Amino acid sequence: MKRLLPVLAWAVVGAWSSIGLTGRAAEQIIQGPQVEDFLLHAKIVGMKDIGKGVTLPRKATLDLNGTTGYAVFKTIDDKPTHPVSPGGDLEPEFQDSWRTEVAAYEMDKLIHLGMVPATVERQYENATGSLQLWVDSIMDETTRVKQKKDPPDRVAWDNQVANLHLWDNQIYNTDRQADNLLITETWKLVAIDHSRTFRPFGQLKDPKPLTRFSRTLLANLNAVTEPMLKEHLSKYLTPFQISGILKRRDAIEALAKKLVAQKGEAAVLFE
Repeated sequence: MKRLLPVLAWAVVGAWSSIGLTGRAAEQIIQGPQVEDFLLHAKIVGMKDIGKGVTLPRKATLDLNGTTGYAVFKTIDDKPTHPVSPGGDLEPEFQDSWRTEVAAYEMDKLIHLGMVPATVERQYENATGSLQLWVDSIMDETTRVKQKKDPPDRVAWDNQVANLHLWDNQIYNTDRQADNLLITETWKLVAIDHSRTFRPFGQLKDPKPLTRFSRTLLANLNAVTEPMLKEHLSKYLTPFQISGILKRRDAIEALAKKLVAQKGEAAVLFE
């Protein structure tokens, strides 16, 4: 049985890469039709607890025609009537679900963010859940901060962080943790764990970090329409959640325009 070859992270590509002439493996591809096809059609030959995470995710071993790969399987689908936060406060519209894991990947594809690993709906032993590609990272953000490791390209890193802040506000992420931000060998950020996202609110959850914006990402967001969202997300999100996406998109656009007017494009926008 052969091991699934490492494939290029970050870029959205449609084929597995291979070992080059130098013998050095390429990086991991985390998105694209070929990755999705593998997740959808590979046989699940093993499943074990990961041992961390309140949603009790499990690591799946997959096999497709002798090629082996790994993924995270999550089945939680919780929407309590009276949700309470760890601090004792009520959390309106609380949801913790595998459905938003799939929705996050589909939304990522619509705006070409490139941070969320391929995620599909799968069944295993009569349970339905999300199956997300296992990412081969060198560390998470918790480790990076603890070990005081600086990125080799500070500008590129800061731009990724700016995109992440936009992303978490766009999907109304209530549970971004440093240990669910993975860092690849080439210092690309990979965002995982989106089971507590897409609440239906129109306002931004945390606009303070939104001080710089990618022109490309803003343009991609502005190109998203309600019919597009319904086509790709209605299986996993309610109409109210989809409406919230559009309202938050408009709020992000308005904030970006306001900051440009105050500070100038050079201080606010990057490619």
